[in-house]
Amino acid sequence: MELLDDQHISEMSGSYEFYRDFHNVEQATMFAEMLEANRIPYKLEKSQTLLDAAIVGHGLIPPAVIKIRSCDFTRLNDILRERVMNDAFTLDGHYLQQLDDKELIDIVRNPIAWNVEDVAIARRILSDRGISIPREHVEHFTKKINAELRKGKKANPAWISFYLVLVLLGGFLINPFFLIGGIGMGWYYWKDKTIDNQGGKFYTFEKNTRFYGKIIYYFGWISLFFGALLVYRVGISKTLGVEQYKQPVKMEYSR
Repeated sequence: MELLDDQHISEMSGSYEFYRDFHNVEQATMFAEMLEANRIPYKLEKSQTLLDAAIVGHGLIPPAVIKIRSCDFTRLNDILRERVMNDAFTLDGHYLQQLDDKELIDIVRNPIAWNVEDVAIARRILSDRGISIPREHVEHFTKKINAELRKGKKANPAWISFYLVLVLLGGFLINPFFLIGGIGMGWYYWKDKTIDNQGGKFYTFEKNTRFYGKIIYYFGWISLFFGALLVYRVGISKTLGVEQYKQPVKMEYSR
């Protein structure tokens, strides 16, 4: 993603993490104005895709991304939730109105998969239909799902084996693409982190996957070292061979 613009109000302590992406810059700008009104520090990153969206459609990279401090996630969630619950016109023509009760309950029971506003609107619609779901229940669902996420994902063993072979072959075949790919994936399995909708950060993968990721990462660097050493020694040998070949041969004249 090429960074074209980076707006933020005064820097404060705390790391900035991804909070939400937007289909267009205008929506992101309106969201940023709301953050400024509530004095929440943020970063607005705008990207430019390689091809015009008018030609190829919307790219895989979102046009704009909002990042906020991890310590502000909960506060912003509360602000967005209250805005929805107190806005009398929020439900007018909202697409969630088309869902049945079961589908709306599924949204409330899986708040991680939806943004804060959609969950709040689903609760309002259900309430209007005579199905009341307390906010405490939503918080319970959120904590339960986050607890499962914090256990980390387990990577496919086949892919782990593939990347391990990749770094070993990379050193043996002296292939930088193999080595770079293997080392990068090793680091990803070992060190990658995920942030939940409450601003909590945790390792993306479970302990065993991270262990094998660490092995792939270090094996990659070891393979790179020995591959470079092999290239160096072969180069030296060739150089010495050429020089030896070029040595003039003494001719002796005898009668």
